[in-house]
Amino acid sequence: MNAAELIKTLANKTRLSQAEVGKRLDALTAIVTDELLNERSVSLTDFGVLETSKRDEKIGINPTTGKKILVPPRIVIKFRPSKSLKERLKTLPL
Repeated sequence: MNAAELIKTLANKTRLSQAEVGKRLDALTAIVTDELLNERSVSLTDFGVLETSKRDEKIGINPTTGKKILVPPRIVIKFRPSKSLKERLKTLPL
């Protein structure tokens, strides 16, 4: 699902205009981004938690040349699904 599809689906469920839903989705995205940039987690009940984590530098290997390279430290975003979301996912057929 892309942003346009999400906006359309939310507009249908909430009976708001797509323009209004788009504005609210943009605001939500901005808030979540700001929180993550300030190294704060975002917890959404029955969905999960978004948080940042520091990955230490490490030695990697270029698969083409086999040469060792130093991979610098970086900040990554992690998602931890809620217990209720995990339980719902277990009901999906494999």
